[in-house]
Amino acid sequence: FEDDQVAIFRILADPDSGKAVVREASEALDAHSPEAARAFLETGYRLAQAEDDRVTVARMLADPSISDALRAAAEEVIDGTPEELRYFLEVGQYEIDG
Repeated sequence: FEDDQVAIFRILADPDSGKAVVREASEALDAHSPEAARAFLETGYRLAQAEDDRVTVARMLADPSISDALRAAAEEVIDGTPEELRYFLEVGQYEIDG
């Protein structure tokens, strides 16, 4: 249980952790339960990260100055899987020309 708590504290300490990740990590710690900590690390973190990533893509779409190609790619990925969203934000958006 301690190892899981340490892992969650590391996630909370990361300045790149978004609001959903912080919210879900905090709830897992507040539960004071090994099961809650494990559930967050196994699935909750991934889903919370996807929520934050979806917000980031939505903000990108709200920017009128982005290119048509980037807009099309963002519109395509916004309803994608957590992995597709993460890939787009970490790599894909930088591979788009125009």
